[in-house]
Amino acid sequence: MSFGRHAYRHAIQPSSSGLIDHVWISEDFLASAFRRFANGQRRYESRVPGPLEARRRLAKRRNTALAGIAGTGPLDDIACLFGRNGREHLKWTGGRKTPRETKGSNFYQLSTPPPPPLVYNENINPDEFSKPPGGPEAPDGAGEVSRNQYLKRRLRECYTVLSVKKVVRQFDIDLLREPGYSRLIFDHLLSCSVRGESGVEELISFLDDPHLNIRGARNYLSAVEHVVFRGKCHVKWHPLFDNVVQGLELGLIPPEELCAIIETLPKSAPAKSGKGRHSLYSVTTMYQAMWDAIGRCDIYGHNDLDEGLVDAWLGAMWERNVCEDLPLAKSILLAAQSMESVCCSWITLFITRWLELPRRLQDEVYASEILNSLKPDIAAASIISITEFLLSSNKTNLLEGWHSCLSQTQEITSLVSSKIWIDIQSQRDTPGSTLPEHQILLRLWALRTLSRSLPDGPLWRKDARATDIPIARLFSLYESLRQDAAEHDLLSSLMKGIHDLSMPANGLLMLAVDMKARNSITRSARQTLTKLESSNVSFTDIFADLDAYNAAAPHFFSKFEKMVRKIDITSPDFMEHGLDLARTGDSRSVWTLIRLLRSHTPLKIALSKSWVPIPDPSEKALVRYYHEPRTSDCPDPHAALEMIHLLAVSLACSKRLTPRRSYSLVHWLYVFLVKHNAPVKPALARAMYHAGVERFRRQGLRVAPTQYAYIFDVVEEVEGPDVAADLMDPPRMEHRISGYRSEEHSSN
Repeated sequence: MSFGRHAYRHAIQPSSSGLIDHVWISEDFLASAFRRFANGQRRYESRVPGPLEARRRLAKRRNTALAGIAGTGPLDDIACLFGRNGREHLKWTGGRKTPRETKGSNFYQLSTPPPPPLVYNENINPDEFSKPPGGPEAPDGAGEVSRNQYLKRRLRECYTVLSVKKVVRQFDIDLLREPGYSRLIFDHLLSCSVRGESGVEELISFLDDPHLNIRGARNYLSAVEHVVFRGKCHVKWHPLFDNVVQGLELGLIPPEELCAIIETLPKSAPAKSGKGRHSLYSVTTMYQAMWDAIGRCDIYGHNDLDEGLVDAWLGAMWERNVCEDLPLAKSILLAAQSMESVCCSWITLFITRWLELPRRLQDEVYASEILNSLKPDIAAASIISITEFLLSSNKTNLLEGWHSCLSQTQEITSLVSSKIWIDIQSQRDTPGSTLPEHQILLRLWALRTLSRSLPDGPLWRKDARATDIPIARLFSLYESLRQDAAEHDLLSSLMKGIHDLSMPANGLLMLAVDMKARNSITRSARQTLTKLESSNVSFTDIFADLDAYNAAAPHFFSKFEKMVRKIDITSPDFMEHGLDLARTGDSRSVWTLIRLLRSHTPLKIALSKSWVPIPDPSEKALVRYYHEPRTSDCPDPHAALEMIHLLAVSLACSKRLTPRRSYSLVHWLYVFLVKHNAPVKPALARAMYHAGVERFRRQGLRVAPTQYAYIFDVVEEVEGPDVAADLMDPPRMEHRISGYRSEEHSSN
């Protein structure tokens, strides 16, 4: 056995004499000292995490464990050290009636144990247990006064942080478990600063003290409310807001309190344009300082913001409606990309507000910088959302500016590869949403704009582009979803949708033709398609323009055919208008009428049936030759034939047409009848003779022998040789006609 252990054994043996040969420490003093020690060892939350902090915490745990060994016995429950459930540490007084025997316990049994200290008495008033010996005595009737009221009375005498700390120690208030007292004390200091009894430095000292300014007490919110409602423009209170910014940088402000601060700042006064808008501590400046402080924080940075906080912050700036907030809104939106729904909705609103600004206040790259910094899926969803929002909110006048923003977008290849472009079904049944056909048109419009910025050369080239795949799929979806297939073809439906949406011309019709046709279209066709898309021109106007009709007919043939089919050429109104146009109209108007006849399929069918004779009245037929009422799709053959002959007579007698033009038009009608197997009546032959012979002679024009012989043959075929002989000139013309016929026979 070592000498030290031997000395220790002899030291702990009880003395044989009854005299106390050692210094006695009372239990009261030991309890109060231990309480102060335990309070000092409480673990407050870490401000700067790291290996040094971990070592400090470990040392505190060791010290606390060692301190418990010095008691009169083992602890019943270590959780009672910190007062579980508020007052459970009071159970120590009755929890150990007879302490267990431990090694060396005889050393403590030499004297009678003292009574338990007052602070641990079971029957003590809980509001007085924290008053240490020698503390201030409560006034008479203190038992009837609540603890809060008594604390408020004591705080009236406190104007500094040091005096507040003394009161907290005297009342033994655990601010960590009761953060409401921290808010109460800070409100008292705020009122003192308003009355001039204390300075702003005391408020800052309170906020900097982690033992007084408890997390969750919302003291920073009180400070901001004080600055906003009392002295935002006073330099005196600026350091107080700077301390709030410092708290954000250190991560001391919880998200709920930060959200309340954000909503409080704009409540001081409505933002006004004009002088003073750019003050040093404006709401915009405060917001920016707070955002920068969060960015410098390692505990609660930009990427740690939750959805509710981002939504509240952007909502507060949206309600302010100040253009100076747009740069900060852009920073918040880019940091909140992980929240796709919130991000897309707010991007739509803020870019729309930016588009509404006057040109002098716009940052030219604001929208394009946002889109270029987003992920492809979010950027695609934002483009679609903005385009649809401009349509649904009747802001189509902003589409021109939106078009220029899309032209500045980068990384288009990855942007157009997103599957969101063709995701139409998910929004089809949404109440109040845009029609699926309109959604597709708007997406085609956006993709066409993005396609212009690709480095693949002009759009009319047939080279493959990154936008071809989503565009082709959208066209297929459009054809399958459109509800006007029975009335319109693809191009006419596209044109109608573009005009209904009031979209700026973007070459969608040419895009559709390029995607469907293998060969490149002509320049005149491109010009006509651009005209159809850019202006609200009708197909009737295109039909009346010969060049436009010839360029558009290959692409809109079915539309023109359906339009012409609806015209009843045998109606009295049409016949009157057509005959008047033939007599008094110019060559351009008459050729429009000729195009109408050439495009009217029911007319051609009716003319081929005009050989069927009308029943004689003596036959007493119940039906003439057709048992159904006549419509524009099935005109009366005999009425149609009569209309053609009347038209030929009117053209032959027209005063605004030259003889050559009249003859060519009457000749066209003759060929038209023969081509469609319709009978030619004498009226048309005489009209041809009048236009090709009589009018030529009246105006002193020479009638070509071939023309005269052709007319003679038509007259002879229709009216017979006798009538043709009467129309012949003297023998000189007969000799010429016979010579012409002999030459024609020899050539054959």
